[in-house]
Amino acid sequence: MDQSIIDIINQDFSPEEAALVINELSSIKLDHVMAQSKSQLKYTRLSVLQLAKGDLEEVIDLTKKAKSDFRDILYWASLQG
Repeated sequence: MDQSIIDIINQDFSPEEAALVINELSSIKLDHVMAQSKSQLKYTRLSVLQLAKGDLEEVIDLTKKAKSDFRDILYWASLQG
């Protein structure tokens, strides 16, 4: 996982939660994003973190939604600016 994502996780979550967040975000694979794009995968994971705002339950929920249709996550994150 990209270091910038790890840095955000370490900033937004307790050490106990960080491992769970990494595990959740790691479950979003290239198969879940358009054209199996690594940049789309990174942006999707970053968007989950942006929307979750440090809430582990939100990470879990948003990860599930991202695996269903990652475009929803990107759209919702774009609305937050």
